[in-house]
Amino acid sequence: MSWWVSGLLGLALIAAIGALYLWQSNVPPRAATGTPMTLKSGADTRGYFVSGSGPAIVMLASAGRAASDFNELVLVLNDAGYRTIAIDPPGIGESTLMDKEGMTGHDLARGVHEIVEREVPTGEKIVALGHAFGNRIARTYAADYPDRVAATILAAAGGKVAIDLKAAEALNHSFWTFMPDWWRRPKVRYAFFSGDNPIPDYWMGGWSTGTAQLQGYTTRSTPSEDFWGGGSAPMLVVQAMDDTIAPPEHTAVLLKQEFGERVTVAEIENAGHALFPEQPEKIAAAILAFLSQHLPRT
Repeated sequence: MSWWVSGLLGLALIAAIGALYLWQSNVPPRAATGTPMTLKSGADTRGYFVSGSGPAIVMLASAGRAASDFNELVLVLNDAGYRTIAIDPPGIGESTLMDKEGMTGHDLARGVHEIVEREVPTGEKIVALGHAFGNRIARTYAADYPDRVAATILAAAGGKVAIDLKAAEALNHSFWTFMPDWWRRPKVRYAFFSGDNPIPDYWMGGWSTGTAQLQGYTTRSTPSEDFWGGGSAPMLVVQAMDDTIAPPEHTAVLLKQEFGERVTVAEIENAGHALFPEQPEKIAAAILAFLSQHLPRT
């Protein structure tokens, strides 16, 4: 066999291995808990999952992440007598990816409101629960539609202070699903997980770059003043004490200083920006205690 044939075969093998890895690494989000629903809004479709019965909690996930990140918490809330509405952001699942030009956080909050108007009877209030980027939209929603909001729950609640450069780089690299897991895992760990806490498989997969790009655009186009205060409803800040992206001094401390009695802070030790897969029992206990005061079951 001539050297050039061997070379071509070698290149073909490398390309095949690379294609196989890319196919395997682009793991979609796990299935979400609840009944899948869709809502048509003009040319767009909004996908979401409804589960349980009782007062409604609307759940908004982290940047580029799916509603299924809340699966474990959904089950706890349902068992406690609450109805959950977990929304897939644009570009994930049945939710169509919209053109980002001209979009702001208010547009994303309006999409949430369309689902609330469909699912929650007029006159009933909801709790808006947001994780990381999702808390920006939860707060925007609370500011734009105060008559619909009994309270907000914010996990990994940044938005006012720029992210540390090393954490920002790790966050960006978390979306590089074309890279090997051995290279990417330390980036996901630094950005999202504390110490040696296990990283679930679904956190190595389930990343949507297109969704994150749209969300990043709305972050840049929406002043923090538009959402920072989250309207006037009571606020629970679930603060991971080892969060590299939204550390306490940039989030819970500032919110408590500015809004005082309206803000309740639940400090969660041994947790990073991901929070929910790291300390599910502690987080659930803090959320249920807060809900018992601000969204009681009928």
